[in-house]
Amino acid sequence: MVDRAQLQRLAQEVETLRKRLEEINLRIEQVDVVLAEHTITDAVLNTLLAHDAGASISTHLPIGSGVSLPYRHQDSQEGTALVDLGAGVFGERTWSDVRTLTQQRQADIQHLRDELKQQSDQTEASLAQAAQSFNRLAEQLKQQPPATPAGPPTIEAPPPADEVVDESTSEPQNRRPRRRGMFGGDLTLDD
Repeated sequence: MVDRAQLQRLAQEVETLRKRLEEINLRIEQVDVVLAEHTITDAVLNTLLAHDAGASISTHLPIGSGVSLPYRHQDSQEGTALVDLGAGVFGERTWSDVRTLTQQRQADIQHLRDELKQQSDQTEASLAQAAQSFNRLAEQLKQQPPATPAGPPTIEAPPPADEVVDESTSEPQNRRPRRRGMFGGDLTLDD
């Protein structure tokens, strides 16, 4: 026999899994932005390293708000760049060192993205399984004969957190029965 408490627990599980999936997908989007930034940085460093020895390099570096600064490298030796070494510490390194560091960071971030994608896939599978269980139990509940001839029992939703009152210290309150919606008292995933 299917009870409504079990059905409500499944509905809560489905909702929790749905929220978790949304959070994981948001993190994946954020990681994708960082990966794209590292890809651009690697391409720029590769271009700088590929220039002919002794040739000068000239470009503009954007600093935000549509403003860019001119940059010229006229030495035959490899140039240097400032790079965040971690914990807010910046150091001056050669382009090849910076590129190696950027590629390592990109690999680490890609690994993180792969783990998040795996979590997303697992959560999505759990969500699908919980939703199928909910639907199956809801169908079984509909097919059960009513427990009382007056109609199916109603389930009261718990009061919102700001309305929770310690009943041992408060006076008894008049409670109105829960109103049924226009489609009856059937549970949905939103309940």
